[in-house]
Amino acid sequence: MSVSIVLDAHASVGESPVWCDRRQVLFWVDIGAGVLHRFDPATGEDTAWPMGRAVACIALTEGDDLVLGLADGLFRFAPETGAMDRIAAPEADRPENRPNDAAMGRDGRFWFGTMKAEPDGQPRGALYRLDTDLSVHKVLDGLHVSNGLAVSPDGRTLYLSDSWSEVRRIWAFDMDGQGGLSDRRVFFDTAGLPGRPDGGCVDADGFYWSAAIDGGRLLRIAPDGRVAREIALPVQKPTKCCFGGPDLDVLYVTSLGETDPSEHGGALMALSPGVTGLPEPRFDLR
Repeated sequence: MSVSIVLDAHASVGESPVWCDRRQVLFWVDIGAGVLHRFDPATGEDTAWPMGRAVACIALTEGDDLVLGLADGLFRFAPETGAMDRIAAPEADRPENRPNDAAMGRDGRFWFGTMKAEPDGQPRGALYRLDTDLSVHKVLDGLHVSNGLAVSPDGRTLYLSDSWSEVRRIWAFDMDGQGGLSDRRVFFDTAGLPGRPDGGCVDADGFYWSAAIDGGRLLRIAPDGRVAREIALPVQKPTKCCFGGPDLDVLYVTSLGETDPSEHGGALMALSPGVTGLPEPRFDLR
């Protein structure tokens, strides 16, 4: 499997790639540098917006704006003008925390997790849900490094991982279509395998793709928890993947560079895995 370095960004903590099918560009972030990026594969151009603090996750909206998870909460951001408005500050009482990974549900709800910016071994993070009325609801507590959020193609299963070295599991939950979760179960345990579960996505066939940080690979995991495929990467610390391209048949992968000794640590990569993804759902901010 050929893996291309499409942008040798040397990102501190490259994360949260989201493909915009309308613009045909890839949004992604560098959490450590506090920068939002927009990569145009047609031209190779990468545009950057410094945020002045950590920026961790992204949601597309029905308009041209984005929802961003910044160190101090969720914000509406207009890339064309730079205008920014706060939507919510779900953990204003926990200034040591910040948002981390996120995923849009098929029903238009935005799911995001939090973590302590400097993890100390205590489960200080949580899972939240942003509803279309802009209300925020804590759904689950007791996470170390919330990660791996993705929603199955039928919108009935939510995936969530915890990357903390003593946890390193991916869970699945049933979704009731009203924002409720039930039947938490271990979907995949990475104990004994190279790498820990960082960000993830699903393909059109319902398989879950996990970036194995510290393991230098991607795992394609079947809905029954079986590893269907492993793809080696030219970096040690991949962080998250998403499908993009005009036909949603390109898998983009971000990576962490600040502690990766490999030549291309922090790069944005792309590969053609022979399967396709799904259009990214959008949050309604109109």
